Amino acid sequence: MPVYEWQDIAHQFTDGLVLGNGASIAFDGQFAYQSLRDRAQTDGLITPDVQLVFDHLDTVDFELVLRMLWHANRINQALGIDEPRTANAYESVRDALIQVVGAIHVGYEVVADRLQLAASFMSHFRTVAALSYDVLVYWSILAGNTSDAGHRFKDCFVEPGGRFRQTWSTLRENIAPVTSTTIVAYPHGNLALAADYAGDECKLSAGGGLLQTIFDRWGSGAWGPMFVSEGTTQQKVASIRRSPYLSTVLGEVLPSMSNSVAIFGWSIGENDVHILNAVCRGRALRFAVAVDPNANDLGLQQARVIQLITERLPAAQVNFFNRGSAGCWLVAP
Repeated sequence: MPVYEWQDIAHQFTDGLVLGNGASIAFDGQFAYQSLRDRAQTDGLITPDVQLVFDHLDTVDFELVLRMLWHANRINQALGIDEPRTANAYESVRDALIQVVGAIHVGYEVVADRLQLAASFMSHFRTVAALSYDVLVYWSILAGNTSDAGHRFKDCFVEPGGRFRQTWSTLRENIAPVTSTTIVAYPHGNLALAADYAGDECKLSAGGGLLQTIFDRWGSGAWGPMFVSEGTTQQKVASIRRSPYLSTVLGEVLPSMSNSVAIFGWSIGENDVHILNAVCRGRALRFAVAVDPNANDLGLQQARVIQLITERLPAAQVNFFNRGSAGCWLVAP
């Protein structure tokens, strides 16, 4: 299969873009983590009680463990059960998450010089789905929206208090001076999104100081993270269904990508097939997948991707483009 330069096929792909963890790794190799839980264990941040909870729930998802411990502690309080282990375990998980994300995530100043390049690439599409939970895409769309150009990124968290607008598709309408719009969604959540344990969800705003705002909000105990960190596709879907926002993205936003979908930095692993299923419900006719043209196993990669997509959409056309070509993610035109 040929590997095209991005600029040679870009005009055919303007509807949807799916960004995987490879997009984050392109910013900084520090994002090439295998598992937040594994990193936390390596750094000695997981206590024996916390490990028992992870094992009992059969998960490596911090968000789920925090939610379950919070509810258990509230139930104990309601029943007058005075025991400190549940509250201590909750605080241990919360503190471990703050520390491990702080250790992995790069600072704003490290990536600031490339945010406009990322924004420029994303502005080519009507819809962008960012699968990683880091805030690189969030920072990029903030940078893109400071431009005097008529293009705007909209993540749909526009209601009072940073709440999500359920009628998100109405935001595709352009009102002068805006001439074009990209809807940005986070199918697995994002560090910039928070939820209280009654289910209220919002977006946090702080620009370059966002990471500290996130850690402060988590540390307060009133709000927790709204992202799916790891797990099988079944575990991820279960987590998604607990969230009104994530459910809307999976059920409405991803299928709305329409005729053409580009994929960058996403290997379409077994634990993410729910994302591919949702995209394919939109009956896309054309796919463009970024690859390394010099990869030793390029042919095997291409055959696998073609099979995954055509199993769901037999008539789909699958193209491949050079991930390092001009005008692509973080590469100047």
